[in-house]
Amino acid sequence: MFFTIERKTIFSRIVFIFIAFAFLLSNSDLAEARHKAYDKHKEVEAAEAAEPIYPDLGLTASAAIVIDAEDGSVLYEKNADVQLYPASLTKMMTCILALELGNRDDIVTISRDAQNVESTFLHTGVQVRLFDLIQQMMLVSDNAAATALAEYIAGSQQAFADLMNAKALKIGTTNTYFINANGMPHRFQVSSARDMALIAQYGMKNRLFRNIVGTQCKYITWLYPETTIDFWNTNELLYVDPTVTGIKTGYTSAAGYCLAASAERNGRELIAVVMHSRDYDSRFNECAALFDYCFGNISSGN
Repeated sequence: MFFTIERKTIFSRIVFIFIAFAFLLSNSDLAEARHKAYDKHKEVEAAEAAEPIYPDLGLTASAAIVIDAEDGSVLYEKNADVQLYPASLTKMMTCILALELGNRDDIVTISRDAQNVESTFLHTGVQVRLFDLIQQMMLVSDNAAATALAEYIAGSQQAFADLMNAKALKIGTTNTYFINANGMPHRFQVSSARDMALIAQYGMKNRLFRNIVGTQCKYITWLYPETTIDFWNTNELLYVDPTVTGIKTGYTSAAGYCLAASAERNGRELIAVVMHSRDYDSRFNECAALFDYCFGNISSGN
């Protein structure tokens, strides 16, 4: 009897110790889990605190960004990495490659395929110096000019698109893929505001690129048939703001109204990109508002 009671007492103590140990262990695990959750919460808080908060400025654009033209630092962004259709902002890359790979005095003959695109002054058989064709493409966003440049430099649209994509990667883009040289709609031709700003930044470091996109009007002569036409830049900011230095408009029904613009004030140049703005005027007004906001912050030391 004594043995039985003693054995039960020992057994009870063992059970008690086991339960207590399990309780302590579970509390320890719970405490560790709480610490991990707290640490994670603090990491999220720190990350959110590190992200700059920008005002919306009433932008209708689906995406926008402003960068410093010299070092690429970001002064404003909204959905800057969202993939959108770039429309004729594409032509910035076409211009870069045409300037780097083409001979400016070469004579380009417009093909039937080049003529068969929307929005062009050109037609089959027209002959134009390569550099004049680049200027016509950039000032009035001539789609046939872009197509003809691609065919002349690379032999085909696809081969030129391959060059565009390779160059885009080298520049540092991460959300861009080109199918054609003119920006006509294609479901696989996409980019982002940040990538377009990087391409614009690269282009603006080329003296010829900068001169072209900053030109308000240019008289261009076709060699055959001999014709001289005055082409006016579609970037209306060039006519209303003397600090604006470029760059390129874009529009398709799928892409909406787009603009990559640059401006220089007090020795500092900024590049702004808006994509998928509401209407024709919005892209100009919104880039102007972005410049005012960012240059204002710079001058105030913010």
